[in-house]
Amino acid sequence: MDIRAKDLIGVGVASLLLFPVVFFAVLLATGGAKLEVGGLDDETKRKIVGYLERHTPEQEAHDIEQSKLYEANRQLASELEEKQRLIQEEAARLELLKLETSQNLEKINQNRAAIDKKVGESQILSDQKVEELAQVYAVMKPVEAAPILMNLDDDSIARIIKRVPDSRAQGKLLAAIGAINTKKAASITKILGWKEKGL
Repeated sequence: MDIRAKDLIGVGVASLLLFPVVFFAVLLATGGAKLEVGGLDDETKRKIVGYLERHTPEQEAHDIEQSKLYEANRQLASELEEKQRLIQEEAARLELLKLETSQNLEKINQNRAAIDKKVGESQILSDQKVEELAQVYAVMKPVEAAPILMNLDDDSIARIIKRVPDSRAQGKLLAAIGAINTKKAASITKILGWKEKGL
């Protein structure tokens, strides 16, 4: 089959397919056929006609105003939505800060408990050390112990003297300190409360 025969067959098939379309178009143009849109009931047709009749300049101005109001409302809704999103983000951030603060407070309390425990242990060690020193100074001659005690603060000296088991040894030790520094001896006596006891 040569090319001309193929072309003739193609033209024939196209003509056959296009003939109904062309024929219907000619009928429409000459008024031999009418194209009606089905599915519209009388009520719908009446509404369409009524709308077209009401489409006056005043109606158009009203429609433009309604369109502006709609756009303004849409913009307001968008802004409100954005503000709500920001509020939710801020609430989430505050909740996170609250959690972090709670965790930090818990850590602080744990650290404080650990420090209190260490201070307590330190105090126990300190008391044990004072007891040991009191035993040492109790057996020393007061004139030998006094110059050594002078290197300590008044509170520590008072605690050591108070732990010396013999009250006469306590008095001799304080007298030896007074011989070196009367003001220091007076301060220690006050800390011990001996004046109030009449000692």
